[in-house]
Amino acid sequence: MKTSFPIIAGIALIICFGCLCIPAFLAKREKIENVLIVVPSEIGSPRIDIQQIEEFSEKEFLLTYEIPASQRVSFSNTDYSVTLIGTNSAYFNILGLTAVEGSFFSKQAWSGKLKHAALNEKAAFTIFGSSLIAGSRFRMGNETWLVTGVIQDGDDDHCKIYIPSSVRGTQAGMLLALMSPSGGLNEDYIKNSLKTLEIRDRNFSFYNLGTRVRLLWERVKVIPILFFSLLFLGFVVPLAGKFKNSLAALKRKLGHHYPSEIFQKDRKIILRPGVIVLEIGILTVLSLFLILRFVSICLPWQDIPSPGGLDMDIMYPRLAQLHDYNLVSLMFFGFSLAVMCMFFLGLLSFYRGKPPVQR
Repeated sequence: MKTSFPIIAGIALIICFGCLCIPAFLAKREKIENVLIVVPSEIGSPRIDIQQIEEFSEKEFLLTYEIPASQRVSFSNTDYSVTLIGTNSAYFNILGLTAVEGSFFSKQAWSGKLKHAALNEKAAFTIFGSSLIAGSRFRMGNETWLVTGVIQDGDDDHCKIYIPSSVRGTQAGMLLALMSPSGGLNEDYIKNSLKTLEIRDRNFSFYNLGTRVRLLWERVKVIPILFFSLLFLGFVVPLAGKFKNSLAALKRKLGHHYPSEIFQKDRKIILRPGVIVLEIGILTVLSLFLILRFVSICLPWQDIPSPGGLDMDIMYPRLAQLHDYNLVSLMFFGFSLAVMCMFFLGLLSFYRGKPPVQR
């Protein structure tokens, strides 16, 4: 009865971990797994002129970025504090956003430096009291801005307004690119192409979100792999005791009877040691296979770059959520390892303390 609790606890932990992580991953995985983040690795890293980014996007592939700033907007004689995000029209598609009403500002709006803006739901309800506001206008500074639409950006805490960065012409630091492995637009190709913008490994870091999503899935997968490898090894201990007892019983029989006589009367006593050895061999092979599988999955993790001090909140909120999932998965992974080890040690101590069966 004592050993049933660790087994139940281990299985419950696996189920809870999967229930917590898998739905969240399924909901967000497809929208971010092909995104490559390019981040300045040091303070002195060069920033990229937004016009250069647009010219690059025309020739090569789409790039986007965020240039955040705090701002106050006016509507109906009331001022509101918002986070202003300067970006380009590719932002909407690269990050897989959804329009609640209307649309994101267009490429023509960026090129013409039009005062068009897209609001997230939090800003729309805070300022206008509704999400059905496409075509409405608000004041920012001494200028009137047209609302082109309302989008879901995953941020329920901050009022954000997205505007063409060309209106306030500046430079971008962090960039986002959408990979398409089937179309040849993989990480290596993007890295090589970005050298024309003076973006290189020595002054920029590259974070492949697909790799990070895969890491989270693998942490879910290796827990049951480790659990069953330890479980199979745990079964080897009592089987070894049974083998010792069955061998001793066979020796006692052989001391008083011929092997042929024993085989005719009680063939099980002769076959039992061989069957137990076969069971031990199968369980050991399965355990070693699962352990090797566990190691082969975990070893490449050391080559995945860590975000370090990267502040994911300055970018798309779902990227920040992915960072949070990474921390949660690490916590569950470590806790699961501890539970598995305690279960295995408890199983060993239980069978070691169990008196041998006398036959």
